[in-house]
Amino acid sequence: MKKYLTILSGHPRGGEKTWNSLYRNVIEPLNSDLAVLTGNKWVSNQSFVKKSKYKWFFDEPDDWFSYYEERYHGNWKEYFELGKNTGLYNSGSIHFALKDILLNNYLNEIKAYEQIIFTRFDQFYINKHPDLNNKFIWIPEGEDYFGICDRHAVVPSEHIKKYLDIVDYINSEKSIETKDELLNCEVTYKNQLIQNELLPIVKRFKRSQFTVSIKGDKNNWRIPKYKIYLFGGIFLKYPDEFLDSVNNLRKHEKLRLFLSNNLQIVSYYFYLLLRKKLGTFKKTTFKK
Repeated sequence: MKKYLTILSGHPRGGEKTWNSLYRNVIEPLNSDLAVLTGNKWVSNQSFVKKSKYKWFFDEPDDWFSYYEERYHGNWKEYFELGKNTGLYNSGSIHFALKDILLNNYLNEIKAYEQIIFTRFDQFYINKHPDLNNKFIWIPEGEDYFGICDRHAVVPSEHIKKYLDIVDYINSEKSIETKDELLNCEVTYKNQLIQNELLPIVKRFKRSQFTVSIKGDKNNWRIPKYKIYLFGGIFLKYPDEFLDSVNNLRKHEKLRLFLSNNLQIVSYYFYLLLRKKLGTFKKTTFKK
């Protein structure tokens, strides 16, 4: 049994520079096979088409709610309505359906591996991904938004079926009994892990990646506003995620290597830190 399978799932955002960071920092160091789950309409001559062992391309619906209507008859629609003002209604309905497609079509292929890295196309990696203990589900620190971060996870094969089984949860009566004031993707994810008795085996590891976008990408929720200058037209979505990743890299590398190998990243890191401090200063100084 080979140890790692990395699954890229969703819309192919981020571009070749971002995907090269995945090959360099995840696929190659961990000797991982690569699987790609995305709609046919997004596929052309991208590098991940050649590099992937498994090409799970499908005819993507124009309206993802039709996916649920054809297969489920419980509370899923009412559940999404509860999160209509968050990313749950749009991006969540896509993200959960993608997990359902994996669960119902490719589970045998997935379970041929010891550990599965379930992640997104738009994650930019700036350090080598750790080789993690296969007794736990590993999730990067931060970006929890009252739940738990749903952008990247390393899951033991023995738990992957329960991990992917999120649509059964949102379709159940249990899901709409939630007392959460804010219902978003992260809260849903955490509640599903609780329901499927997986939360006790979740551990966190230091973040070394951040979410990015390039011009022309289809974004379902957060619009990127922070451009990393002289870095191939890449925009950040979540500045704190970027700052945390670079902070962890600073602690990992010697200062000289850190500065010489990551000049554009370092420059933007200090620029964002300055913006953050000035913003705090203004709030403190001009507070009524």
